[in-house]
Amino acid sequence: MEQKSTMDEALKLLHGLNNDPIKRAKVIEYLQIKKTIAVFAYASLIWNPFEHVEQIIPNCSLIGYTKGFLCQDFIYRGTTECTGLTMGLKPCENSYVKGYLLMSGIHQSIPFIEAFVKRETPIDINGCKMDIYTYDFLPVLMPDGNTIEWALTCLVNCHSQFYISRTLSIEEQAQIIARSYGINGSNFQYLHNTLYACRKFSLLDTFTKEMKQLYGTALLYRHRLVEQERQWLDTLDKLSTKDERQLAIKSRKTKRIGIKSRKLLNRMCSVAPTTIPTYHRMLSA
Repeated sequence: MEQKSTMDEALKLLHGLNNDPIKRAKVIEYLQIKKTIAVFAYASLIWNPFEHVEQIIPNCSLIGYTKGFLCQDFIYRGTTECTGLTMGLKPCENSYVKGYLLMSGIHQSIPFIEAFVKRETPIDINGCKMDIYTYDFLPVLMPDGNTIEWALTCLVNCHSQFYISRTLSIEEQAQIIARSYGINGSNFQYLHNTLYACRKFSLLDTFTKEMKQLYGTALLYRHRLVEQERQWLDTLDKLSTKDERQLAIKSRKTKRIGIKSRKLLNRMCSVAPTTIPTYHRMLSA
């Protein structure tokens, strides 16, 4: 009974399940029967899973959904000044998403859920939560094409202020991805790593063609950046820790403010003084 209550509290951390006690009860019942817990991973979690994962099963399918760059990102792969894009899932007929099942035993369910939430619900230094996802418990088709395993996964939160309701063109997405960066690295690196992992493990789904086209276009825009900008992004992606990247971003921001201040001062100093006309008051005779 105590374990059930603890699991219920952990599931309340997931937006979408927090206000649905009936669904939480069904999730807990399923987990207690299976003795395992799973998350369906389809983007960065494929190549960079969170902690407490004990088993990874590739080539799983989520039917009736599609993925895409549907959310703004101002923490991991973007900033408040230059937001990036990140992936989300949404229902779509005649579509399917390929991914991994990240699994753990039920004895690890609490830290497993907490690590999942921490990864997918980042909070910036000002306490602003990036609530781009709502979580659900969905049936995932296993690699054998017959077995179903239910898993938690991230769907796009259409009510979030960071949800992009308008469909962006490939060019619009590519321009954003080519120049954006955050504490986890550049937005282009996120796209590159995701596409590379999908190719390496043959995770081909209904978004694959568009993702390849997006990558090629983003690569073109990346090459069009001024050399200094491109070199800085390359350097950022070579840094190995989040602290190093945060320091690099802070330093860049400070340097930019300094440059802008100097330019403004130079413009002010270069402006020729304006001759103020003398006011000659007419004296009455």
